[in-house]
Amino acid sequence: MRKVLKEQEVALDPNFRYRGKNQTRIETFSDASFALAITLIVLSNTVPDTFHELWESMKDIIPFGICVVLVVAIWYQHYLFFIRYGLQNLRIIVLNTFLIFLVLIYVYPLKFLFKVIFNIYVALFTSDNSQLKRLFTEVIPIEDSGYLMAIYGLGGTLIFATLAMMYRYAYGKREQLELDQYESYATLTSIRTNLLLSLIPFLSVIVSLTGLFNRYNFMVAGLVYFLYPPVMIVHGILSKRALKKYETVK
Repeated sequence: MRKVLKEQEVALDPNFRYRGKNQTRIETFSDASFALAITLIVLSNTVPDTFHELWESMKDIIPFGICVVLVVAIWYQHYLFFIRYGLQNLRIIVLNTFLIFLVLIYVYPLKFLFKVIFNIYVALFTSDNSQLKRLFTEVIPIEDSGYLMAIYGLGGTLIFATLAMMYRYAYGKREQLELDQYESYATLTSIRTNLLLSLIPFLSVIVSLTGLFNRYNFMVAGLVYFLYPPVMIVHGILSKRALKKYETVK
């Protein structure tokens, strides 16, 4: 049994009636899988044998931190879904299993990409052209860098598309779940949010694979993610305005 929810303490929406107050075995299994994903990020590095190796491994702190934040962000979306609806039927089990599968295979390309990006910025800020040359010859050939962005983008696309499908299923069950107007619109908002979150990495995948920018595919595909702030901010503002007319704090 979950502890009694106190919306003010855990920053949940007071207008939404939370139906998943009892933690299920699906959530327990999922939490363990998310914890394993973070563990895999840590274990992707070998244990240093010398101080020099330890010092070099410290460079991974920033990429590691970014990866953990992204995994936790996905976990939080997952947590909100189950605490909102409390669904645990076969359709949700299948979608949830696919989501966990994606997260677990996603962590290695995720960390590799952010290590590459971090090393690029270090080389640019230190004007170390030799490091840049080594990065795009020994670590990842420049002609393969677009495929790295495609792998990362495909993972992001499928993860958020799966979350959107889970919310779409909950919306289809709105009568059985007795969702009121506010809860129904909030569910639709979550569907749109996750679709937008999946659309931008999908656009990056298209840029990566079309080869329109030749050797600059990697850079342009990465710049696509700068669409996130304006798109999500505008979407958030419009969604909050639309939700206000349904608000009735319970």
